[in-house]
Amino acid sequence: MEGEKISFRRHCSEISTTSFCCGDAEIDKWFRAKSLKDHDKRKHIVTCVHAAGDDSVVIGFYALSTVIEEAGNLPGVFYVPFFGNSKYFPCLSMVYLAVRQDQQRQGIGSAIMVKVILDFADYGEQIGLPLLILTPLNSKVAAFYESLGFERYRRGVGMFLPLQTAIDMREGLVGR
Repeated sequence: MEGEKISFRRHCSEISTTSFCCGDAEIDKWFRAKSLKDHDKRKHIVTCVHAAGDDSVVIGFYALSTVIEEAGNLPGVFYVPFFGNSKYFPCLSMVYLAVRQDQQRQGIGSAIMVKVILDFADYGEQIGLPLLILTPLNSKVAAFYESLGFERYRRGVGMFLPLQTAIDMREGLVGR
């Protein structure tokens, strides 16, 4: 995809998911069978990625959800308690991010992640979400997220990005 642009579009019934294959059977199955249902029910916000000017083929996607995290998992993190309960607070969770197998290793995943972080900066500021959290599939992916500023928690299983880090990244991109 070097030199080409991608476009982002919220999931809808006009988008075909049947031919999508990222190589992870669980993710492929969810995207093909449940992603639109989950999106329509607002369980996840699913955004599909296409080559610019070609909405006929999904080359990637990401799914975000708001979740409640236990404060004890993230000691020292500033947050606003969830409905006054100081044990829990809301976060944005990146549930899935996938790129078609034949499009991988071309910078699409990195471009999607930039969009996710920019979305988080906007959503986090608007509705008070202090962290973007995720669970990487493997150590190579975890190293990529660490290079973006994510930190490990839950004994290294989960990762989080503070809102201020996302805002700073957004400001750095806007300032260019």
